[in-house]
Amino acid sequence: MELWFEESTPEGWGLKVRLERTLESVQSQFQRIDLYQTSGMGKLLVIDGKVQLCELDEFTYHEMLAHVPLLCHPAPRRVMVVGGGDGGTVREVLAHPSVERAVLVEIDPEVVRVCREHLPTVSGRLSDPRVEIVAADAAEYMRTARDFDAIVVDSSDPVGPSEVLFSGEFYSDLRQALTPQGVMAMQSGSPFFYLDQIVGAVRGLKEQFRHVRPLIVPVPTYPSGTWSLVAASLGEDLGLGVEELVRRYRERGLRTRWYSPQMHLASLALPPFLEQAL
Repeated sequence: MELWFEESTPEGWGLKVRLERTLESVQSQFQRIDLYQTSGMGKLLVIDGKVQLCELDEFTYHEMLAHVPLLCHPAPRRVMVVGGGDGGTVREVLAHPSVERAVLVEIDPEVVRVCREHLPTVSGRLSDPRVEIVAADAAEYMRTARDFDAIVVDSSDPVGPSEVLFSGEFYSDLRQALTPQGVMAMQSGSPFFYLDQIVGAVRGLKEQFRHVRPLIVPVPTYPSGTWSLVAASLGEDLGLGVEELVRRYRERGLRTRWYSPQMHLASLALPPFLEQAL
C-alpha cells in the first residue's frame, strides 16, 4: 500500500506527496513534529500538519530570506534567527565570513533535535562554534536583545506561538534590538491566499524602518507555490545597485543555488495586484 502525506488549506489548495517511510513523529510541548522520507523530493518536515520544508526546494526560501538582508549590510557580525530550528537559515547566515555570532531563538528544542538527527543537509551548521541556540519565546527574548546587525524571522504562520511575531509590539522590539544600520527579513505568506498578512507586515514595519520592501520567492511545496518575504533596513536601501551586490557577493565568497544579485533585484519587482494592495 502506498503512503502519502496530504496538506490542504481552507482556501482550497492541496499538496499530496508520496512517502517512503516515517523518520520521526513526536508530540512536543508545543506542536506535532513529523519528518518523512519522500519517494522523490528528499526529506519533508511537517509541523502540525503543515509543510515547513522539503529538501527539494528549501534552498530557494532560506537563501533569499538570509542573503537579501545580509548583503544589504556592509559587514554583519551579530545575527539573530527567530524560529528556524531546522537550521536552514543559520546555514545561509554563516556563509557570510563577517558573522562572528549567530543566535538561534527557537521555542521548541524538539524541532532542533529532530532536524539535527535526520536533516544534516539543512541543520549541519548548527554545530558551528559561532552558533548559540536559545530555547525561548522569541517575543520575550526580543524585548531585552540589543546590538544585532541583522535579525531574520523564520517563523511559521501567525497562529499559536507565532502569532505575536506579526504584531506591532514585536516589530518595535525588533527595531530596538538592531544597531543603527541594522537589517531584518521575515516570511509573510502566500500573496494569493494571505494577502492581508503581507499588507499588515509591510505597514507595521514601515512604522519602524526607513526602508521596507516585500519580495516574491517560489517555494513549490508551500501553499500556491509562490511565497512572500518582507525585508527592512535602518540603513542602506534594500534595492542596492547590481554592481554593488555583485561586488559584495564575490567578496564574501558566497555560493548559492537560487540567490544571485540579479535574483535579489528581480524578487523586489511586484505584480500589480500586490502593489495595489500595498
